[in-house]
Amino acid sequence: MANYRWGASVVIFLIIASIGCAGKRPVAIVGGQPIDEASFRETMTKMFGAATLRWLIQRQLLLQVNEKERLVSDQDVERAFKDWIRHSGFQDEHQALSFLARQGLDKETILDQQRMEMILFALRERAVKPDDKKLKEFYEKNRQAFAFPPEVRAYIIQSKDRKTLEKAKDLAAKGEDFRELAYRFNESPHLRSSRGFVSLPLVHDTHAPPSLLELLARSRPNQVVGPVQIPETGLFVLVKVVEIQPPMVPPFDDIKAMVRQRFVEASAPPPQEIFKQLAAQSQVLIPDERFKFLEDEIRTAGILAPSSVPFQPPAAPPGASQPPLKEGEKLQERAGQ
Repeated sequence: MANYRWGASVVIFLIIASIGCAGKRPVAIVGGQPIDEASFRETMTKMFGAATLRWLIQRQLLLQVNEKERLVSDQDVERAFKDWIRHSGFQDEHQALSFLARQGLDKETILDQQRMEMILFALRERAVKPDDKKLKEFYEKNRQAFAFPPEVRAYIIQSKDRKTLEKAKDLAAKGEDFRELAYRFNESPHLRSSRGFVSLPLVHDTHAPPSLLELLARSRPNQVVGPVQIPETGLFVLVKVVEIQPPMVPPFDDIKAMVRQRFVEASAPPPQEIFKQLAAQSQVLIPDERFKFLEDEIRTAGILAPSSVPFQPPAAPPGASQPPLKEGEKLQERAGQ
C-alpha cells in the first residue's frame, strides 16, 4: 500500500485517542510529581497539533470521495487485513490481534489506516489507468527491481538462558510441536506471539543480526539447531528451518499485483497532488487561529502527505552479481557466471 504510510499516521491516531481521554487522574507521576492531563493535552497540541489536524483533514477528504465514488468497500478492507495476517506469518486473527494489542493498537485502528491507504492508491491508480501492456513493459524494463533475494522461513526460540533452550530441544526431540515450544519458551514477546515463526531475506537486514542469518543459512530444513549464542545480542537461540527459497525473479503473472503497485508509485501523481485536487473540490475552513496557516498550505501547495521514497530500480538485485534473463530463472544459476 503505497505512500500513505502506517507509521506516522498510526502514531497520530493514537495521539488523538490519548488527547480525548477524560478524567482528572494524572497521566504520569514522576518522583512523586504528577503530570496532569491539562499539561499533557497542551503539550501534545503544541508539538503535534498541526500534524494531527493535517492528518484528520486528509482522512476526511479521502472518506468523502470514497462515499461519493465507492472506491473501496468494507469487504475490500477486511480482505486486505486478512492478507496482512497471512503475509505476516500469524496463524490466525486472534494471534495477530494479540500482537497488535502489545503495540497499543487494535483492529479498528489498522482497518481505518488500511482504508485510507487503499482509497489514496485507488485515486492514484485511476490517474494512470494501468493495463496489462503497460504493466508488462514496466516489469520487463525493471526486472531487477522484482528480484526476490534468498529467503529463509524458520522457527526461532530465544532466551538468555542456555539451559532453557536445552530443555526445549529435549522436548522437541521427544516429538513436541516446535511451534508450541516457541510459544512456551520464547522470551521475546514478538517471537512468542508468532509462535517463533520468521521469514527473513538472507541479505543484510537491520532487523536481524548477521550471525543469526548465517546460522539460518547453514541449517538444514526440519533440523533443530542450537542452542547457539548470537554475539550481537548475547542471547541464545534454538532454530528450526522450514525451507530456504533461492533468489529468483518471479513470473509476471505471479507478482502482477506488486508490479501494479510499483507502477502506480512510479507513474501516478504524488499524494500531495491528489490531496490538492480533493481539497479544491471541498471547502476546507480552519477557524482555529493556531492552525489557520494550514488553509494557505491547502490553497498553495496542497496538503502534504507523509514523505516517501520514489520508486528507483536497483543497480543490481540483492544477493547476486547479475539478474536472470528469463522469467522465473533462479539468480544463483547465473551468479557465478
